[in-house]
Amino acid sequence: MLFSKTISFMLVFFVGGVVFSACDSKEKQAPMKEEIKAIAVNVHTIKKQSYPIWVDFSGKTQASDEVMVLSRVSAEIQKRLFQAGDTVKKGDILFVLDNSEYQTIWEQKNAILQKDKASLALAIANVKRYEPLVAESLAPKEKLDELQAKQKQLEATIKADKAAIAEAQLNVDYCNIRASISGQIGKELVLIGNIVKAGTALAKIVESKNLYVNFNPSAKEVTLIKKYKSTENPKVKVYLRHNNEMNIEVEGKIDFIDNVSDVSTGTVAMRAKIDNSKQLLFPGSFVEIKLFVTDKLPILAVQPDQISQSQQGEYVIVINDQNISEQRIISTGYSNNDLVIIQKGLKEGDKVLVGTGQKLLNGSRVIATEVPNPIKGK
Repeated sequence: MLFSKTISFMLVFFVGGVVFSACDSKEKQAPMKEEIKAIAVNVHTIKKQSYPIWVDFSGKTQASDEVMVLSRVSAEIQKRLFQAGDTVKKGDILFVLDNSEYQTIWEQKNAILQKDKASLALAIANVKRYEPLVAESLAPKEKLDELQAKQKQLEATIKADKAAIAEAQLNVDYCNIRASISGQIGKELVLIGNIVKAGTALAKIVESKNLYVNFNPSAKEVTLIKKYKSTENPKVKVYLRHNNEMNIEVEGKIDFIDNVSDVSTGTVAMRAKIDNSKQLLFPGSFVEIKLFVTDKLPILAVQPDQISQSQQGEYVIVINDQNISEQRIISTGYSNNDLVIIQKGLKEGDKVLVGTGQKLLNGSRVIATEVPNPIKGK
């Protein structure tokens, strides 16, 4: 009797265990039936199209013309006829030197000239008087030859006198020191009352209404620029950055590309001429340059923010026809702050995730919304 009760208890326990186990299994399997929610994303369908291609460089401004104002004679500075920072015109008198010494020399040279002119007049008269006498054999030919030689000697002397006077006049004129170019003049380097020697630097004039901007792209970059440029002299925009903001902008054009590359750096000297009529930039400033290449080259491109990096390389997220995400490894070409040219990995019609805020894995289900092309400057 005890044995049958034991058997009955074990059967009940076994059956109960099976029931509880089945219930527990159902509870564990229940979550597996829940569907994974699709993620809402923005995409852009890429296609070949033309974009304005700008290349970024950094460079340094240079005055289009500058001269050092020099004294060409030795004398005392008597006057200064400008203020530091003035805009001067070519030919303006800047300094006046004491010319008394050079004026005296001029007067001495002029007196010698007048004396020699009088002697020449007498020599000419003597020649004219002797010519008919010699013709009639009333005077010796030798005397006439002597008088004619004297005349030629005095004529040569007068030429030398005039040259000496011209030199003396130059020295007098050099005492008025003039601007040789138009531009902005700096402060005087020698004060009034000082005696300066020939060759002394007195001030500097800089013509900065037009500035040069010098920069050095790589030889490869120059080759691509020359190959794809839309105009003979590509336009540039030059920026001066302040507090991480580019708040000064001037425009210009490329006016020089060197014909050789630097053997040590592999770069090529380039220069742009920019309009600085508002005097916003100073010569010697470091600036940022955007050089326009072309807007006529159809390309596949994405915004830099659309690209991510993995151990396999650069990739973008592509959404396929089944609205499933896929990491697509890509090969890129030229890039700037606005776009990245895609060389391999994408084709026209691919829907590329816009932005990298959502890190989608391969195989993620999404709800894709088409948005406008995110590339700036289209």
